[in-house]
Amino acid sequence: METDYENLHIIPADTSARKMDILLDHHASKKQLKTLLKKIAYDYDFVLFDCPPGFSILADNIFHASNAVLMPVIPTTLSIRTYEQVKEHLGEKGDIDKLMCFFTMVDMRKSMHSDVMQQLYKDKKFFEHYIPNLSDIEKMGIYNAPVPAFAPSSYAAICYNALWQEIKEGIF
Repeated sequence: METDYENLHIIPADTSARKMDILLDHHASKKQLKTLLKKIAYDYDFVLFDCPPGFSILADNIFHASNAVLMPVIPTTLSIRTYEQVKEHLGEKGDIDKLMCFFTMVDMRKSMHSDVMQQLYKDKKFFEHYIPNLSDIEKMGIYNAPVPAFAPSSYAAICYNALWQEIKEGIF
C-alpha cells in the first residue's frame, strides 16, 4: 500500500502474517521468499523486512533472500546473547558477511551501554552511528511519522540520517 511518503510502500503487519511460517514450511524451501522478491526486484531500490525476533522458517527465508541482515541491538546483556546467536546462526550458513548491526535505544548515561558498545564495536559488525533513547523517537508513534517529518532539526533526526547514510554506504 502507498504511504504519505513519496516512493515508500508498505505491507502492513496483521494477523495473516502469523501464517507465513506455515505457508513457507509447506513449500519446504528457504528460497521461496527470494523467488517471490525477484518478481519485484526492478520496482524497488530497497526491500526491508521487519522480522520478528527468533529463528523460524520465515527468518531463514529472510536471511537467505537478503543481501544484508540489518540487526538493531540494544546495548544490554540479553541483546548481546541474541546478537551472538544470530552471528553463530549466520556463520553456520556461511552468511556471516551479511550481518550488519547498529545500536538502538542507547543511553550513554548508563555505563553498561557504553561498555557493551565498546566491547561489540570490536567485532566490526556494528555501524559507528547509533540511535539514542530520546523522547522524539518515542513520539513517532504519536505522530505516526518518522522523526525527520515532525522534528527535522532534532538530534534524533540527525542520528537517523547519519545512520542511514552509513547503512547505504555499507550495503553498496
